[in-house]
Amino acid sequence: MFIEALIVGIAVGLFRGGSVKKLKTAQIRMPALLILAFLIQVLVSFMLLAGSSFFINQRLIFYALSYGLLFAALFTNLNSKAVWLIVLGSLLNFAVIFLNGGTLPIAVEALEKAGFNNRLELIQAGRLVQYQLTEGSGSWLAFLGKRLTPPAIYPIRQVFSIGDVLISLGVFLWIQDLLLGAGQYQKARVIRIDHRGKIWR
Repeated sequence: MFIEALIVGIAVGLFRGGSVKKLKTAQIRMPALLILAFLIQVLVSFMLLAGSSFFINQRLIFYALSYGLLFAALFTNLNSKAVWLIVLGSLLNFAVIFLNGGTLPIAVEALEKAGFNNRLELIQAGRLVQYQLTEGSGSWLAFLGKRLTPPAIYPIRQVFSIGDVLISLGVFLWIQDLLLGAGQYQKARVIRIDHRGKIWR
């Protein structure tokens, strides 16, 4: 979902007259932390799927580290209104994972509707410990978990949460801001004063 938001955001930004060249001067603070947070998430997902007992037992710590780095980077970029959506969505996702002991609720109905029967079987077999199956959306944790699916006409099958929607919308808007030059670094202007006290810019 996030990849689609990025691709569509780039396409819309270019259509609106944006330029990829403006990314070179875009004011993205602490990009290294964003990349590191993403890599930790990928590592944890891979190791959990591989059945690593260490990562299974310590996954909440790794999630906290990953989200901590993410929030540290995002909070320095709050000059863009789009980043606020990413922060809100990330907070919702992290709150659900943290309060649920390191697992993200995922609806059985959503998995079946998306045709993810293999994933459903893996979760039932305890192979995907980062997910917890839920029926309906009775509790607020289940409500904020992964329980949504795109319309049938959407070409990519997936299950996502309300937090994922907010993050994707934020990414979609932020990449457009960057392509259109919003929040770029401004070149320093030198002010000169001649011997008569006249100011030259």
